[in-house]
Amino acid sequence: MTLDQTTAKVLTDLLRELSSELDLHYDDHDFHALKSTIETLRRAANLTTDAGHEAPEVYHHVMGRFERTTRS
Repeated sequence: MTLDQTTAKVLTDLLRELSSELDLHYDDHDFHALKSTIETLRRAANLTTDAGHEAPEVYHHVMGRFERTTRS
């Protein structure tokens, strides 16, 4: 799949902004309630990376927090 540069930039910016907000405003114990939001983020990041673009670092950070806190 290809994304034009504008779409890729908007998706990357949205991933960065939403991930930053989740990171700042939610504690680890709240992440269980964010499953739907996290899955939406994951789908957007997959579109971005499948098209050859990188997901922002803060996205990876939030996904790591989610994985660690929901593993148990």
